[in-house]
Amino acid sequence: MFQASQLRFYFTYLSCLALLIGLVVSPFLQSMSLFGFTIAAVWESIATRATLAERWKAFWKRPDFWVFGLHFTIVLLGFWAVQDMDFWLERLRIKLPFLILPLAFFFMPQFSQRQYFSLLYVLIIVLSIASLGILINYNLDYENIQLLIKQGQSMPMPTNHIRFSLLLAIGVLSAGYLYWQGYYFRHEKERKWIAGMGLFLFGFIHVLSVRSGIAALYLAILVVGLRYAWLSRRYWLALVVVGAMAALPVLGYFVLPSFKMKVDYALYDLRMRQSGHTEMLSDSERITTLKVGWKIFKAAPLLGVGAGNLDQAVHAQYEAHHPNAARVMMPHNQFLYVAAGSGIVGLLLFCVAIFLPIFYQHNYRDELFLGTYVVLFASLLVEATLENAMGVALASYFWLWGLKQMNLSK
Repeated sequence: MFQASQLRFYFTYLSCLALLIGLVVSPFLQSMSLFGFTIAAVWESIATRATLAERWKAFWKRPDFWVFGLHFTIVLLGFWAVQDMDFWLERLRIKLPFLILPLAFFFMPQFSQRQYFSLLYVLIIVLSIASLGILINYNLDYENIQLLIKQGQSMPMPTNHIRFSLLLAIGVLSAGYLYWQGYYFRHEKERKWIAGMGLFLFGFIHVLSVRSGIAALYLAILVVGLRYAWLSRRYWLALVVVGAMAALPVLGYFVLPSFKMKVDYALYDLRMRQSGHTEMLSDSERITTLKVGWKIFKAAPLLGVGAGNLDQAVHAQYEAHHPNAARVMMPHNQFLYVAAGSGIVGLLLFCVAIFLPIFYQHNYRDELFLGTYVVLFASLLVEATLENAMGVALASYFWLWGLKQMNLSK
């Protein structure tokens, strides 16, 4: 029979496994895992109630945890001007994990470093299997999928292509981190498998050709690599990293048909935009969303139009200035999204919530946490990543998970 403490640990561990698998193949499993974290935290708090008061005080001494609640608070403060109640309530529902999960992660059972590494190992394996399946399907239906890419669409995959590409980037970094740390589950030769899966995922993210994920991965490698070169005084390594980041896309263009097609489409989009045809193409649509968001922000710079009214404001802008647009889209930049809805006040609170966790007590010293942070931060610049359930799950899980493990030494 398992002891109660072991049951709590296994329940928490299974919740983590459920989320890792759910992020790739099952939104339902992803949602259930978030409930699992909450249950695990409550269970642990009840079991250790003798020290609960001390742990509660300790939580409020860790602003890198509780600051995530600002994401929910920003939307909540928009109640003053709500006109579209359904949209506002939907925003609150999506941001609710930022209010609950910091408490859940702080209070749930602590993993050892080896247990933490084993979950990263599972992530790499799950991503490798999913990527292999996508690659097989790509080869079986090569012509049709190439046509999709030529039209600015993505390969068929089990989840959102942008979120999946960000997961791949995190998977590559995790594989490199585990190899660097000398981790293996049973046999040392597994390190070769870890390195092999990391290289496979690195190559596959280029085959997938989702630019957001590739750019985020490159930026993370650049930041982590340059920091290591600086601290180790191996300045030649900085040149190697920069050179590799510059050369690999060129190599990918000539070697990978899907990558070449995606680059060609981007260049075609640029030419069409320069000639005045801007309404129907993917990149042009993104630029239109930024123009719309900026106009909304300028109209109400201090407090914005209200987090619950942004959808209405965006539709009004499209009707007035972009009536021929193929579809109405929200601003493709998380910072601009917040600024348009909540103004400068909301944007300042948002920046505190984003930047405090990485700089508090020099959390950036942990290489994997730094790399993961950069991947997700980069996505905020080109997507409204935190405006859907999977994006919130990605950010809250990987950032809070990293902070939880660093909590061992604090």
